[in-house]
Amino acid sequence: MSKEKIEFKEAIELFLYKVIPDIMCENEVPKVNFIFPPASFKLFNYVKEHPFTKENYLIPDIKESDITRLLPSNQQDPSCPTIIVKDPLKFFQLLTDITNSWLKQKDKYFGYGSARSLFIRGIRRIWLRMSPNDFNNVEDFLSRQLSFLKSTTFDEYINKTIPISTYLDYTIKATKEENETWCETNDKMTFTLHDNQEEYHQLPSIYFAIEEQESQTICYIYAIQNSTNKKINKKISRSLYKLNAGIPNPIVHPSAVLALKIFIEMLSNRGITTIKVPCLQVLSYRYHQLLAEETKNNFERRWTDTTFDMMRLMNTSEKRRLLEEYYHDKTWYEHLVNKEDFISQNKTENLYNIFYRLEEQFGTITILNDPFIQDEYLNIQINPIKKQIKR
Repeated sequence: MSKEKIEFKEAIELFLYKVIPDIMCENEVPKVNFIFPPASFKLFNYVKEHPFTKENYLIPDIKESDITRLLPSNQQDPSCPTIIVKDPLKFFQLLTDITNSWLKQKDKYFGYGSARSLFIRGIRRIWLRMSPNDFNNVEDFLSRQLSFLKSTTFDEYINKTIPISTYLDYTIKATKEENETWCETNDKMTFTLHDNQEEYHQLPSIYFAIEEQESQTICYIYAIQNSTNKKINKKISRSLYKLNAGIPNPIVHPSAVLALKIFIEMLSNRGITTIKVPCLQVLSYRYHQLLAEETKNNFERRWTDTTFDMMRLMNTSEKRRLLEEYYHDKTWYEHLVNKEDFISQNKTENLYNIFYRLEEQFGTITILNDPFIQDEYLNIQINPIKKQIKR
């Protein structure tokens, strides 16, 4: 188990020295204004005068310029959203606790994490998950993220492929996997369909988070998404279209319908009956613009006419290796460049349509509101399910 952790003053120093400059210059993530109350600057100056120290670790001390950067007068860019911090002590304690809980999560997945590196990457990216109301309630947003990290629901599926049910003649297996820090959630549930010949087909993954409140447990579902290296079996894939029987002009893929149906049965089996689907992550569109720009620049810089001329002179193995890299880069380019609107639609309307389809076809859920109009979440109730997944 990793002994790494972040301390409170260390979090303040890393946030001011590294995270804020990265955000302000749009290093990977979109720019955001951070408005801190006046009392925050007493805290910043105290940390500047009493810097964090740790034997054998180099933590850059914050400077006056790092503090000045966060003055309200320097955080007024009208072209970007603004995060309002009300309680600086709570804000930085939550950033500290989130990072340390993230490290514990990595231990669950048998991964090792550097506390300082994880803080810089994770806290730079965590704002990508924010819904519109979160910008005025950042402490509530961070408290919810911490709750997500502390949840142990479905931990028995971590790094294990466990049979849970059947579809036609295929065995359904589930695995809980760790997401990257740039993803909408920390965890995802992945399902595979297996035949009797050791062949299998991978369904889309459910990007989910669990908030365990005193009164109820809520499951947030942020995405239903195929992996880039999805394992496909054509015979099993064709069988999924039987789910479209009786559905005129189906507009969602049956693989997504089956994945969501399975996951909802898993939730029901745990007594979880409330689902929230965020309508909008405010920074997502700009983030994918930045990612597309970087991808396009890197692709055009690497794959020039000169590169292809050189490849013609290479031996077969070298040429094959470079061609594999080229097709990999080309696939990623086509996935991202000029696809901001397509990605945005997948994360909103296309996602909602899978839930509407499940409600209409199986009646396992009831949708309680119109997204955007009545709430910034699509609120869903799981109905009693007669036939649950066998465990």
